[in-house]
Amino acid sequence: MRSVTSVVMAVATVLVFAVPALGQEALDSCDWYWDYNYVQSGGWEYWCWNPTLGWWYSTDGKSGVTTIKIGAE
Repeated sequence: MRSVTSVVMAVATVLVFAVPALGQEALDSCDWYWDYNYVQSGGWEYWCWNPTLGWWYSTDGKSGVTTIKIGAE
């Protein structure tokens, strides 16, 4: 009985620490936004928001160069 209780306590302890960590792993959200980063006169650009790192990122679609904007706009 003591070993069963120990196993239950170990599983409960792992779940207590694991469940909150799962909620913090949010997915990136990407969409088209009007910006002036790649088109001087302005145009639609595909930007992604990474909530875990707290920054926007995008690529120009040609050279594979990634642009990062730190902080929310």
